[in-house]
Amino acid sequence: MDNNTDNMIGRRLDGRYELLELIGTGGMADIYKAKDITEDRIVAVKILKNEFAGSEDFLRRFRNESKAIALLSHPNIVKIYDVGFNEQIQYIVMEYIDGISLAEYIKLQGVLKWKDAVYFTIQILRALQHAHDRGIVHRDIKSQNVMMLPDGTIKVMDFGIARFNRETDKTLSEKAIGSVHYISPEQARGEMTDEKSDIYSVGVMLYEMLTGQKPFDGETPVAIALQHMQTPPKPLREINSSIPEGLEEITLKAMQKEPSMRYQTAGEMINDIEEFKKDPSIVFEYKYFSTDGSTKYFDKVSDPNAPDQNANGDELPESEGEEDNDLYDEDEDDEDEVEERRSPLLPILFAVASVFVIMTAWLIFTIVSGNLGTESGGSDEMTMPNIVGMMLDDVKTKYPELNLDIDRQYSTEYKENEVMDQKTPAGRTIKKSTIVNIVISNGPQKVEIDDYSNLTVQDAQIKLEKKGLKPKIVYVNNDDVAKDIVIKTEPAAHSEVSQGTLVKVYVSNGKLVKAVNVPKFIGMTIEEAREEAEKKNLKLKEVAGSSNEYEKDQVIKQNIAENSVVNEETEIEVTVCDGKAVNIKAEVSLNLPTDATDTGTFKFEYFKDGVSFKEEERDMAVNSGKTLTFEVSGTEPATFTVKITNVNDTSLSGVLAEISVDFKNEDTEPEIVSYDEGLFKKLKYVAPDTSKDESSSNPEPTEVSGSVTVTLPTNAAQSGTFNFTYMDSDGNVIKTETKDMSLAAGKPVSFDVSGKDKRTYLIKITNVKDEALTGTLAEIEIDFSDGTVKQNIISYDQNLFNNLKFISNEASGEHSEETDE
Repeated sequence: MDNNTDNMIGRRLDGRYELLELIGTGGMADIYKAKDITEDRIVAVKILKNEFAGSEDFLRRFRNESKAIALLSHPNIVKIYDVGFNEQIQYIVMEYIDGISLAEYIKLQGVLKWKDAVYFTIQILRALQHAHDRGIVHRDIKSQNVMMLPDGTIKVMDFGIARFNRETDKTLSEKAIGSVHYISPEQARGEMTDEKSDIYSVGVMLYEMLTGQKPFDGETPVAIALQHMQTPPKPLREINSSIPEGLEEITLKAMQKEPSMRYQTAGEMINDIEEFKKDPSIVFEYKYFSTDGSTKYFDKVSDPNAPDQNANGDELPESEGEEDNDLYDEDEDDEDEVEERRSPLLPILFAVASVFVIMTAWLIFTIVSGNLGTESGGSDEMTMPNIVGMMLDDVKTKYPELNLDIDRQYSTEYKENEVMDQKTPAGRTIKKSTIVNIVISNGPQKVEIDDYSNLTVQDAQIKLEKKGLKPKIVYVNNDDVAKDIVIKTEPAAHSEVSQGTLVKVYVSNGKLVKAVNVPKFIGMTIEEAREEAEKKNLKLKEVAGSSNEYEKDQVIKQNIAENSVVNEETEIEVTVCDGKAVNIKAEVSLNLPTDATDTGTFKFEYFKDGVSFKEEERDMAVNSGKTLTFEVSGTEPATFTVKITNVNDTSLSGVLAEISVDFKNEDTEPEIVSYDEGLFKKLKYVAPDTSKDESSSNPEPTEVSGSVTVTLPTNAAQSGTFNFTYMDSDGNVIKTETKDMSLAAGKPVSFDVSGKDKRTYLIKITNVKDEALTGTLAEIEIDFSDGTVKQNIISYDQNLFNNLKFISNEASGEHSEETDE
């Protein structure tokens, strides 16, 4: 794999086809496995190599052919989904086949069972018949271009590409060795090829499947090509005697070196295979052997008493027919005879004697008939000649004694005034007065080409084929005519032409589209994005969205990533900020230190910008080394603080961590500003020495520390934000803090106290929006006298928050009016 193919992996073509891996490479193109983002499916993408991209003629032909091949739709042909052509890359998007090639399967199996070979061949022929019916010849049929699915389904690939290979490289070189084993003789000679070339190649593949070897091989492509043109293939049954004779005949007929002696259509070959499948013992009697050892092929003999005929339908001399049949029978004897055999000299002597007798009889007949003719003025009988293929004037000149009755028909195979058929068989003795019925060709029928402009390419193709014309689709770029609509024909509309004429149909490929790189719209104002899109000839689809990161009217998102290669006029969706804030959620994680297992139990308090929103207790004996996680949310940057307090001594308190979160977007990551992992050890509680002096009868009371805790009412969630003041009964303030009741309702509040005897403490609250809204929330008595902290709530006004809820003047006025009424 070169650097260029390395660079292609991960690239997205036209913002749609993401290249995943290189799965094949050939002389012309590289093939990638890809993901079709739009259809959510796996496809194969064939990309032309750079050395072909510089040829304008090649590109034009490739584009036109690709469009034509895309018209094929058959279960045994690999589907083509899309094509792409621009200044930077040319590619074809095809059906992805998860299987192996027929070549790989033959290599694994060696020799295929004849039932499997027939099953695969019929599928290949059906694919070719579908293509041939639409004027498309494959020209590169080989086992490497045939894919097989796990269920045995065949898929034929690479339609039409081979014709360009031939045009760009007309000499047989090492590059051609992949195909030269399957090439037809006429293709090897550089002559025009048609459907019968594909049939020859199918015959070669069938030969390979049945025998496990190719019919011809050599050290160079030229040597192999010469064998295709000159050397008869070794009979299949000599390699594998288990091959049925009828199947051998089918294979060798398909591989005839003269195209006219092969099957003329894929359908003909399918018919014979179907006959063979019904009766595998069938013998088609196609083969007769000539004296030079080569094989001649004729239609099967239906009447055993009928005279033998040559390829043109002429009767063979009896000796020639007998010679052929004797040789055929001798082959049959070769398979059955083991020990005793006839001397080969006897049938040869018999044949020579037969020829001598026949020639002597003919000579005597000629002399006698000549003498009789001289005496009587000539015979009134004659032997009917074979005049099919002769021109009418030549027939009249050469055979003036024929009493011709002429019928005329249109034909695309015979020239005007050429004899197409004779009702009296050649070789029959007739009276000269006998009327001889013959059919003369009028040549191809003349038809008028209609005006197909503004029709779809499919409609035009069907209409032309109905008229007996051969449409050739040529795609051209056109700014004025819609894609896949006919522009014109050549010959032009209303021209009169012969049936069978090739008609070029020029079809619009739409406006010439250039490829462009997608700019980065994110961060631009929508006006800037529109200007940039207009410069690149791209379309914008604008949708609204919210963001904390961007200002109003800035682009916050685009559906096709920057630097993607797309065609001009591609629509790109951009999300434009509407100026509204978005509540973004994030998760903060802190890894608690592993060495804090003996530090005790701590109360964890969580603050957002100084306002408490959560608290919990954690025993470090079980939480040490674990992850502390809590969720935060907001619409603008905020600072979060985690405070810890040793529950055994509330004076042992400190800030564990400080975290900053910007809440710009969903991908926002909390930033740990500070984290004091050693704080737990610093705040470790050490119990005081409680030993007492035994001699002391009146010990001095010890001051005890602890905390006062009150749970806030759950019904105060909608009451607003309050300042909390914690004080003793003497008015000494111990602690103040502010709490948003939407977050604090239902949660505990606490403050630290210490003493030696009973003391009273107060909790006062004030609404932050109106300091006149104030009152005492709770009164608590603490008894320190026995060395412990005993809490007794004297009073607790749980409705005080709602009583002190701030109401605006406007709302208050409305309330007053309702009260007066």
